[in-house]
Amino acid sequence: MGTQEKSEEQKIRQELVAYLRKLAKWKNNDVVKLAFLEPENVDRVDKLDLTGVVELKRNANGTFEAKFVDKVRVLAMLRELMEERRDGKLEDFLDGLSGPGDGDEA
Repeated sequence: MGTQEKSEEQKIRQELVAYLRKLAKWKNNDVVKLAFLEPENVDRVDKLDLTGVVELKRNANGTFEAKFVDKVRVLAMLRELMEERRDGKLEDFLDGLSGPGDGDEA
């Protein structure tokens, strides 16, 4: 594999890791806002972060259902990607997922 191909592969892998990291940190606060959004405020939808939403459904009786990305599977994918790198930085990476203010302080 050429240097340019390796560089492109590395860039794609970094983008994938960044996106998986975003999914792992994603919170569903905006989905709750969406569920209670009034019809006259529909323009606010574009500002909501729905990154981790897999499926949304509003039933005829007015109930709202949402399915989310499985964070355990996301973390498993991250682990696989990091193990493929074979550079021993998996632990550092996973430590970086829980940054300051994530509730891990003693």
